[in-house]
Amino acid sequence: MARKRVIIDCYTDEPAGLGVPPFLGTHPRIVFGELKGKADCLTIDDLRVFSLAMKLTDSKLDPPTGKTRIDLLNRTRSPEEVKKLLSSADQIIAVAGLQTPGKYLAAQPAGLKEISRLLKPSKATKILTGPAASVGTQQMGGFAAEMPESGIFNHIREYNFDNYEDMQASFMKGAGLLKQIPSERIIEIETGRGCSRRSGCSFCTEPLKQKLSWRSPELIIEEVKELNDNGASRFRLGKQSCIYSYMNSDPEKIEQLLSGIKALKPSVFHIDNANPAFVNKELTELFVKYLTPGSTAAMGAETFDPEVCRLNNLNSSPENTFRAAEIINQSGRIYGDNGMPALLPGINILLGLEGETERTLELNLLTLKNMLEKDLFVRRINIRQVVPFPGTMLYERAGDKYLRKNKHLYSAWARRVREEIDLPMLKRIFPEGHKLYGLLAETHEGNVTFLRHLGSYPIIVGIRQRLQLGRFYDAKITGHMLRSLTGELI
Repeated sequence: MARKRVIIDCYTDEPAGLGVPPFLGTHPRIVFGELKGKADCLTIDDLRVFSLAMKLTDSKLDPPTGKTRIDLLNRTRSPEEVKKLLSSADQIIAVAGLQTPGKYLAAQPAGLKEISRLLKPSKATKILTGPAASVGTQQMGGFAAEMPESGIFNHIREYNFDNYEDMQASFMKGAGLLKQIPSERIIEIETGRGCSRRSGCSFCTEPLKQKLSWRSPELIIEEVKELNDNGASRFRLGKQSCIYSYMNSDPEKIEQLLSGIKALKPSVFHIDNANPAFVNKELTELFVKYLTPGSTAAMGAETFDPEVCRLNNLNSSPENTFRAAEIINQSGRIYGDNGMPALLPGINILLGLEGETERTLELNLLTLKNMLEKDLFVRRINIRQVVPFPGTMLYERAGDKYLRKNKHLYSAWARRVREEIDLPMLKRIFPEGHKLYGLLAETHEGNVTFLRHLGSYPIIVGIRQRLQLGRFYDAKITGHMLRSLTGELI
């Protein structure tokens, strides 16, 4: 008698790869493919609703005077169906792991404690996999990593492989998982694993998990076509440490990949993760040519303090990062038919690195101000507090020493970035009266609906009107918040 297996997608977020809705990550798809498609898939939201034993009503899930329950928003089945699947399961596989935790508009990833609590009643064999199974997880920046322990899990397992050719069958079979997911998703596409640098950044977990390996354009295009045949039309090349260094930055290989996916006519086609040291004009022009508007090349600057860069073996100097932002702006700030610039840089700032001082924060702010003064568009500035994961150079040499030393400075400094950089930047990129098309209504907060494009780092627009969720709308910009916009329907 065949085993009955259930996969639980608890959502993942890594330095190279995102699997938090509206994104569908690679990990649950690979597990589904490894099981030859013979498994049922639930989300952590399904388990939450079932554990609460609550009767699903619109007023409970989306209260008219409160906030949409984002922890219950991404359900795939009724509580009755969830109960049936869990009670009959011989094996439950939990896919989990946050290694670059952030704030999420329309989902709430689960930590190991919550997963253990929700799965404890089940008598099935339990397996933990995903990023959490390798070097741990943490839902909040600035705190110690939550390490995987056997606990309720019978096995802690990583789905590793030697080469992409051997794994292609699992990638292809994994596309069938889409048939079990009713909501709109952006499909995260894997182009490579590991890091192109011999010795990685002090905090990064990617070099700990696998050696550098690139997936050929032919294999990727074949998978995207299969995903497209299963109903997907939105894709992001996000599962890699740097898209600009794909296949050793070979322009022919990169154009082969981009043109092959573009030929499938995706409604969204974006990228993520760019090492500023590899950004150049030729590749940027290729991305602008083939991607759909609204993409972001998120660059791990981490700091603009040269000494902190040196101590943490960071991938780019402050000068390189600034130059990369200039290069992307030269080609990418043209507006597309959805009202978004074609391709803009994003800047990641990481607090708590070895050698950080109050002067570090001053240098970071000064450099960001310089970008504003030079009329560079920056789509978003992501400020996080580092998580020192065991096995990283940061963990071994400094741990949380600089977090503890400087934590009292962070809140006021971040507020200055939002007020002095983000706000004028948003006014410049999205002036009042600017129009955005095809915004998805995702959540409510009282009488306000929050909308955004399905894509990479989309801007949030708040409209003071209770719109039907899950539908697409067009809006005109009426004002600016620190990190979002206000608008009205057109």
